[in-house]
Amino acid sequence: MADVAILIAVGRINELLMKKATFLQEEGVEGQLRLLKGRLERMQSFQRDASDKESNDERIRNWISNIRDVAHDTEDVIDAFVLKIDIPRRRRTRLPLLGKCLAWIDLRNIGREIESIHARLDDISRSRVALGISSTTTTSSLLPDAVEWRRQLDYWQRDKHVVGVDGDTDKLLKEFILDESIRELSVATIVGMGGIGKSCLARHLYHHRRVADHFDCRLWVFVSTKFNPKQVIKELMAQVLDKPIFMDNETLPQLASRLRRCLEGKRYLIVLDDVWEDEHWEFLASLFPCEEKASRLLLTSRNRMATMNAPYIHEMKLLDPEKSWELLLNKAFVGEFKGKLRLGDFEIIGREILKKCRGMPLAIVTIGDLLIDRNPSTEKYGRKF
Repeated sequence: MADVAILIAVGRINELLMKKATFLQEEGVEGQLRLLKGRLERMQSFQRDASDKESNDERIRNWISNIRDVAHDTEDVIDAFVLKIDIPRRRRTRLPLLGKCLAWIDLRNIGREIESIHARLDDISRSRVALGISSTTTTSSLLPDAVEWRRQLDYWQRDKHVVGVDGDTDKLLKEFILDESIRELSVATIVGMGGIGKSCLARHLYHHRRVADHFDCRLWVFVSTKFNPKQVIKELMAQVLDKPIFMDNETLPQLASRLRRCLEGKRYLIVLDDVWEDEHWEFLASLFPCEEKASRLLLTSRNRMATMNAPYIHEMKLLDPEKSWELLLNKAFVGEFKGKLRLGDFEIIGREILKKCRGMPLAIVTIGDLLIDRNPSTEKYGRKF
């Protein structure tokens, strides 16, 4: 399906931006990639409306096919670029000047290819208007505020299908969260690209039985790019006191002082989910009392530099092929669906799909949700992908 192809392409762009951000700034390639990522994400909302109409109009089916092709070509362009700049690295270091010239040529080439993709998206956008395809994003659906509110609620729920985090969980419990030799307030950061499972691991730790028994209180707050210091403090206080917090007339220092008093004398675990900026972390770090109670702050972040001073950094890894397969099966075939399809028939298609996901949990979970069918068949899955 086109929306899955877009999701995978956006994931590859995120991965490239995260690994090669400084290198890509030359020749304006980073800006082009970020623009392309935004356009693909916006195209998803139009694609959903088109999917509802495609059965009645061949032109719309072609339009969806064009989006899928653009997404696949974006992925191919990025893969080819990564291959060029990674594999010959040793050879290039022997001739530094030649290496710089080759890198510059690679940047120019990917820049031209991205420009070509943008031109194709321009044509697709014009066709969309002519076909009467509208966005399914409304003021109540995928706007940032709605997405952020949903993520604020997520931590209350245990993930039903968790795969590949047992080793990470044991390591963090032993070396950080439950290490009694560290009596002072200590900080750890879970880092990795978007969709790799940082928040999932944090939730798994947050709900762990040994963690629940170990701390006087556990708190969770979603930080995000739209960082609101007052809102963060009030959310934490509401969880400590177990009641809504208003105090709209109080200043930021007054609220910060109230939070510190609420936490004094307690052994606490606080998860600061999705921290983006170094200055946001610096402010948050000042909020918490530094007593020898073995309290812990656990951060998740895409930006390693934002929390580089944290004494403990845990970097997330992509799922291996077998864990990816296990996660896909858990998501796509649940309850009554498991017995309706011979997994041997599905495995060939499923593992081909997983190659595109590259071990990214969010992509696998999304595809698993799309594959759920009350009457599953390999023929249906072949048409979808």
